[in-house]
Formats: sequence, C-alpha cells, structure tokens
Amino acid sequence: MKFKVLILLAVAFAGCSRKASTDQNCIKYADVYVTEVQKTATNNPSVSFQVNSGCGQFNKFIQKSEGNTRIIKVQAVYKGCMCTMDMPIRTTTYTFTEKTPGTYYLKFLSEENKYIIDTVVIK
Repeated sequence: MKFKVLILLAVAFAGCSRKASTDQNCIKYADVYVTEVQKTATNNPSVSFQVNSGCGQFNKFIQKSEGNTRIIKVQAVYKGCMCTMDMPIRTTTYTFTEKTPGTYYLKFLSEENKYIIDTVVIK
C-alpha cells in the first residue's frame, strides 16, 4: 500500500513540475492580417485583426517608414498550451505620433502584398 501511495505522489509531483516548464514554452508570436481599419477623430485608427486561436492577443505593431507612407503589420502573441479552436477578431488602436504637417498614408497589411490604406492629414 505504501508503495502505491509513493508512486502516486511521484507522478503527481512530476506532473506539476512538467506543467510549469511546458507553460513557459507555450508562447508564440506571429504576424497576422488586418481585417478592418476604422478612422477616429484623433487620427489614431481602430484596427481589427484575426488571430488563429482563442489564445491570440495583440502584441505590437511592426512599422516601416517610406517618406510619408507607413507600412504597418500586426504581430499577435499566443500565450497558453490549451487554446480554443475559434478564430476571433481582436481590435486595438494604432497610435499615430507624427507631428510634422503633411499628408500621411497608413498601409495596414491585410493579405499577402495587399493593404488597407488610411490617410491622415496633419496641419
């Protein structure tokens, strides 16, 4: 009887320590496509994007400047080993910080080599 209890305790403790190390390995990053961009009064558009599981959340914008054009990708983070299999749409705000007067084009990657373009005029 004591032997069975010891084996059961060993399995339980091994399972706990294994889970802790696995959770640290269950973080992934991926670029995702923008599905919609909505203008706002503050020149900081609302950006919607689709993630590949219920664990997906916004991580950051990856931006490249070419003159007055900003090419913008969304990077999602997936935290968790067990995720729902849905593909939800998430929304975040892109903060446009340019202060120099001019017309700016925000190109959000929506498909491979396709963009949703928003125009911002700074006076």
